[in-house]
Amino acid sequence: MVTGGSGFIGQHLMKELAKTNYSVAIISRNEISKWSAVNTIEGNLNDLESIVKQVIDFQPEVIVHLAWQGIPDFSANMCQKNLSDSVRFFDWVFENTNCKKVLMSGSCFEYGKKRGACNESDSVNINSDFTWAKNSLNEYLQIKCIENDITLNWFRIFYVYGPGQRDGSLIPTLIKSIGASETPEINTPLNKNDFVYVGDVARAFVKAVDVNLPSGVYNLGSGFATSVYDICKIVEKRLLDTEIISTQVLDNGQLDETVNFWADMKKTEKTLNLNCDTNLDEGIKQYMESMQPEAVA
Repeated sequence: MVTGGSGFIGQHLMKELAKTNYSVAIISRNEISKWSAVNTIEGNLNDLESIVKQVIDFQPEVIVHLAWQGIPDFSANMCQKNLSDSVRFFDWVFENTNCKKVLMSGSCFEYGKKRGACNESDSVNINSDFTWAKNSLNEYLQIKCIENDITLNWFRIFYVYGPGQRDGSLIPTLIKSIGASETPEINTPLNKNDFVYVGDVARAFVKAVDVNLPSGVYNLGSGFATSVYDICKIVEKRLLDTEIISTQVLDNGQLDETVNFWADMKKTEKTLNLNCDTNLDEGIKQYMESMQPEAVA
């Protein structure tokens, strides 16, 4: 059973799950017809009563929790609401179903790092309402899952991109500006982040359903960092076959690197036997192919 299945990562996950032999359900406000093999549990986590009967009837063994309302609203009120809704939902699930495994979407921001490799054994650095809410949910579920003998896999996801991504995100913004032969405003073009293709993230979750992973934290990233400037060059090369705009971005921005962090993927690769290895050029190509022609013209 998947929450947030109609969201950015969720749609790719549902596409992958629909190929399996699992009985799959999605919690959604509206009936989903695009995946004929998927059951729709109509309702939402805000109104638990709207879904209780259907969830009891379905009796999920594995829950993938991707739901997080309001993005990109990361205000204190919204983060508190998401935390409260999630806690109430799982309290009810653990009491009323035979769930044996929970797969959660965490965030690389829980590390609070600006430089270097992020390892699962690193201490968290809570510096925002969002990271406080995510980390609080993780700590709460750790206690409850131990009490109920349930496996908890907490995936710290890095900078996901690909088809279905929010328009205001970096790569869609670059595609729109460069496609219009405009120079995007980038203050720190040399800053680097770990960009991971959404299809790789979806496949990792499906693999985690299959594999008996020990409870704990697992990174989901590409394993290396890429600068905004380098992404500009990839986009411009694909759209215009030039590097003129990318050079202007570099000239207009600050020439110091203040952010450069990435996922240490050794633990995830070993336990899942899976690499998130779609390179940026291929991933951006797939994103562009998914867009309407006028979106990049």
